[in-house]
Amino acid sequence: MRHKEFFLSILMLVSVGITQIQAISSVFQILPKPQHIEELKGKGISGTDLQFIVNQSSGEMPVLGPILNTLPQAEMQGKGVYLTITDKDVPESEEGYVLSVNEKGVVIAARSEAGLFYGCQTLEQVLEDSRDYNCPIPAMKITDFPSIAYRAVHLDTKHHLDRMEYYYAMMDKLARYKINAVIWELEDKLRYTRRPEIASPNAISKQEMQALCRYAKERNIDVSPLVQGLGHASFILKHHWELRENPKSDWELCPSNPETYDLLYDLYADALEAMPYGKYLHIGGDEITAIGIDKRCKDTGKTAFELQMYWLQNVCNYAKEKGRVPIFWDDMPLKYAGLWTTILSDMSGEELDKAWNTKKLDQAIELFPKDCIYMRWNYGDATKPAHMKLLNWYKEKGLQVMAATAASSGDSPFLPRNNTKAGFIQGFSRLVVENHLAGILATAWDDGSPHLETVWRGYIAQGEFGWNPTGRTIDEFMEAHGQREFGFKAGENRMDFLKELEEAFFFFDGALVESGRRNPAWGTTTFTLIDLPDQEKPGEWAEKYKEKIIQAEKESLRFEKIRKQLTDARKMARRNRYTLEVYEQNNYLQNYPVRLILALRDYDLATHEQQREEAQMKLAEVCSSFSSMRTRLEEVYSKTRFMEQPAGYIEDMNHHNHLSAKSQNSDWLFLYELPMVEKVQKWLNSKTIK
Repeated sequence: MRHKEFFLSILMLVSVGITQIQAISSVFQILPKPQHIEELKGKGISGTDLQFIVNQSSGEMPVLGPILNTLPQAEMQGKGVYLTITDKDVPESEEGYVLSVNEKGVVIAARSEAGLFYGCQTLEQVLEDSRDYNCPIPAMKITDFPSIAYRAVHLDTKHHLDRMEYYYAMMDKLARYKINAVIWELEDKLRYTRRPEIASPNAISKQEMQALCRYAKERNIDVSPLVQGLGHASFILKHHWELRENPKSDWELCPSNPETYDLLYDLYADALEAMPYGKYLHIGGDEITAIGIDKRCKDTGKTAFELQMYWLQNVCNYAKEKGRVPIFWDDMPLKYAGLWTTILSDMSGEELDKAWNTKKLDQAIELFPKDCIYMRWNYGDATKPAHMKLLNWYKEKGLQVMAATAASSGDSPFLPRNNTKAGFIQGFSRLVVENHLAGILATAWDDGSPHLETVWRGYIAQGEFGWNPTGRTIDEFMEAHGQREFGFKAGENRMDFLKELEEAFFFFDGALVESGRRNPAWGTTTFTLIDLPDQEKPGEWAEKYKEKIIQAEKESLRFEKIRKQLTDARKMARRNRYTLEVYEQNNYLQNYPVRLILALRDYDLATHEQQREEAQMKLAEVCSSFSSMRTRLEEVYSKTRFMEQPAGYIEDMNHHNHLSAKSQNSDWLFLYELPMVEKVQKWLNSKTIK
């Protein structure tokens, strides 16, 4: 009997412990999720108990979040926050820390200033949740460190710029989620002093960039430049035709022309001066289409593969001379070796073994610079067998590899899909840890040039899974994201609107056309708009576009659901309402083709004159509302973003056909909508409408 009572008492204690831990996780959604959280015996504190914060080490106080920054930085009566640098009982990582809470206050211990900084970021989130939900902070111990040392996001500004203050706010938010690096794709958005003709008229000055990089460094963020070449050189070759490999395209530089290197090195020098604290120089080198076709290249007798690697050797040597580690997109050697299709495939087992052939790569291994980092980019599921086989090849050859996943892969001007690619980010982050890669980058391509507020959930996913790839499921991450960014308590499902909005844009993409593509990542094409109803053949139009109408009816209901959820979200949000404003305007935009299609249906199915007149008036109303919808969207977007190209901007002229590089204003956002509205209005005003 005694044994039974003892067993029951143990069960009760375990049950209470589990309940307490569950209570912590249900209220305190620290993002990224810490590696270990242990609840301690005894009392905790109230979030309002803390009276001061002091740094007991010899270093300066780390940059603090808005709550901690309100505390006096001198010891006084009451409970406080104590920061200390020590090598005892703390994680080995320079960014690791131990955060302890008891009834006397909070202690954050780390072996470096970076660890103290991240411990303070975690405490800031704990205090935020305590304040938001009026909840005491239990006695606990957090032992935390990153699984991946280099956790970067890609800032691509080739087609647009945001206001400078937006980039400062961006550094604060990246630091909040423990992102410690930015690779900034500059193209023409830096005011190069050695080659001023390359810079866009609205480019950021070197001094402005230096100040921003210092601000980032104070928040443990390494900012390194990406200056594109050998390909992606439109920003250069629109000014320097003499350096083109193909006279008809501004895409590739000639790798056999010495002047190519003179120019690139000048751009590199300016970029390194503008970003003086960075570790890397990303030199691009991807997606080449026409190397070895001009006379100078042909006269060398080198293959396209050899010319590519000749260029790589030269620019890598320059980077090393300047004290930077070069990074190179790795796709071209894989394509020249005939492996690209295999790597992208779903093959496995015997099928993969038969198709796998690295002979050309093995033969060319001496062409690969050994002190370069090969950025292995995969914007989908990186855990497929063929891709993991490639990572093993790199490991066998002793080449350094960094992963590149995607927060936005450039396939939409409006919204990344698939939960902002969070699942792909998590999958590749796991591979980085398992394969001991040099780090990970979440790319955010400006090919489609979406508003950066729509990309942020992908950036934050990189913060989450780059720090702790196995801490949360995707659903758990999305709930934690909602709590951290907007103050929506996890479990209330207030972020459901975003998944619905991602789905809605799939219909929007092609709703108003019979053929065509406006996917910037794959290259836009010519298009054919849908037809209009024929008065003499009522019902024929509705029959022809039956499937579009059925889907439009579904999307109309989806729009209302999203609208209501967003309206509620904006009321309930504790912070970051601007992000919700951007989502809201995107929702009105995706609904516009839906309204137009349903109005055309009503006209086509009208059975008598009065019904037809009412439908005609509705159509006219829908068309006239486009202008106000567009104006409101641009008003919201322009709170942070410049919506027009500057005077004197030269448009690109190459096969990629990115819409945002082909227009001086924001017309490119409405590629199908503008001509369709014009077509309907002209039709309404024609004599054929009675």
